[in-house]
Amino acid sequence: MTDTRATTPALPTLSWPGGIKHFSLRRGLLLLLVLALLPITVLSILQGIVRLETRRSAGISQLSTSAAALAGSNHAILTGTETLLQATAMNPLVRAGGTECARVLVATKAASVGYANLALYDADGRLMCAAIAPVGDYVIPDRTWWDAIAVSRIPLVSDAKWGPFSKKRVITVALPLRRETGAFGGALVGSLDVAWLDAQLRSRVSEETGVAVLSESGQVLMANHTLPRFDLATPEGSVGRARDADGNAWSYTLVPLVRAGPGQQGLFVAYAAHEPGRFGLVWWQTIVDFALPVLAILLASLAIWVGAERLVLRWLRGLQQLAMHFAGGDYRHRPLVFAEAPRELRSVAASLYRMSNAVSERDRALREALEQQRLLAREVHHRVKNNFQVVMSLLSLQSSRLSDDNARRAIDQARRRISALALVHRQLYDTGELASISSRALLGALCEQLQPGPVIGSMVELHCDFDDVPLDIDNAVPLTLWMVEAVTNALHHAFPGPVNGQNGPSSGIVRAMFRFRDGTAELTISDNGIGIETGTEVDDRTDGQGLRLIRALASQLSGTAEVRADDSSGTIATLRFVPRPT
Repeated sequence: MTDTRATTPALPTLSWPGGIKHFSLRRGLLLLLVLALLPITVLSILQGIVRLETRRSAGISQLSTSAAALAGSNHAILTGTETLLQATAMNPLVRAGGTECARVLVATKAASVGYANLALYDADGRLMCAAIAPVGDYVIPDRTWWDAIAVSRIPLVSDAKWGPFSKKRVITVALPLRRETGAFGGALVGSLDVAWLDAQLRSRVSEETGVAVLSESGQVLMANHTLPRFDLATPEGSVGRARDADGNAWSYTLVPLVRAGPGQQGLFVAYAAHEPGRFGLVWWQTIVDFALPVLAILLASLAIWVGAERLVLRWLRGLQQLAMHFAGGDYRHRPLVFAEAPRELRSVAASLYRMSNAVSERDRALREALEQQRLLAREVHHRVKNNFQVVMSLLSLQSSRLSDDNARRAIDQARRRISALALVHRQLYDTGELASISSRALLGALCEQLQPGPVIGSMVELHCDFDDVPLDIDNAVPLTLWMVEAVTNALHHAFPGPVNGQNGPSSGIVRAMFRFRDGTAELTISDNGIGIETGTEVDDRTDGQGLRLIRALASQLSGTAEVRADDSSGTIATLRFVPRPT
């Protein structure tokens, strides 16, 4: 009897039509939670983005406003310088040059704070008079700058340079002078002290703010901090970002102080502010805006994860194990006590226990009925075997009283066939199986039964080799009869020596092989006797009754039988069929 508890069957996996598996309970709850909180999460993130953009816009606005105000104050200084130069140029004493011109320029410089020097040059760039003048003649060395002044109709502002008379770093504002004919008549140049401008710049901003005045060439004219290198291509009104040598991040905006033009060096005011630190207030506010909804989902997911495990999943696993043990026939196993389970799951467990008790009782009754049936079947096989043995005894008794050799051989052949049938029932009785039998055990016992007895002058051997395949009783009976017929024919016809009272070989080998390959069984009986005509197949006319019986038995197995001459010597009988499932 097969023990059904030896293996525990796996429970089937439920799936949607089309092969998509169901979500687990935990994942389904998490999905529902995410779908429920997704709108709130998206709204919170959008609000965080709006607040972040509002802070950024406010920062840009503040930077732009401060930069514009600072640029306006510096522009006022330059505009005041232009106005001063224009008023001074209208003085006839200045236009005349000489000592009186120098006296006026000295007085003007003294009255105007922030000027390093005031000087008047003629059309060739030769110094005519100055508040601070060198000894001897002086001519403008930078002819490119002077040529630009000569063709300009507006005052020109230079890049920062070293003042040759004042010995200070200055920015020059040159006012072109025209004669009545419109021809270039020279220029009145005012030099602004960069150090004074720097002090003015620092007084207008806080220490936390970075301010610089840059020239179009990238030269830093003045700055209140060590600032990063700014990109002068940054559009006006937008905010750029840069890092200084210490790795500090700055946000900055650029405002034109003097716009570039023909011969005019462009100047810019850069207004910069430190970006919030990584762990500053703004950083934390931004993190909270984005992390709070995500944290809420994570905490809720954790609660569902733990709650589903404590309230549902562990009890479901217990029920699954219980069902698997019940399916394997173990009705006493208790993998988990369901006293603390939720009421609904306790009810399911109680139903499973009631079902297991009912199935256990039914299995007990079935086992008893099966055992009784098995005992009855064994008794039937035993009685059939005994009846066959009685018949064989009667045939043996009858055979001993016959004087005709042909009649005696016919009765002996019938006795061998009945012995084969008895062998099938004896094997079933010995193994206790109801309907299946081992091919190796059955055919092996039959091989021993068919071994030729010792005869003087004869040395015929029967060699057997069989695969082990479970055979249905409906296959076993015709298979044994077929082997009896084939082996008997080989022993009788292949070696007609003293065994049969004829002339011919009296020694040889008969081989019986049973193989099972790819669902097809093949039983081959071959010999090395006298054989038949090479290349021909035996038909009914060659050996009528034996061959008809062999083919009839093959037909009963839904197979095919073939008897042919071997290529070397002897005869080969082959049976092929597909065994019925047991």
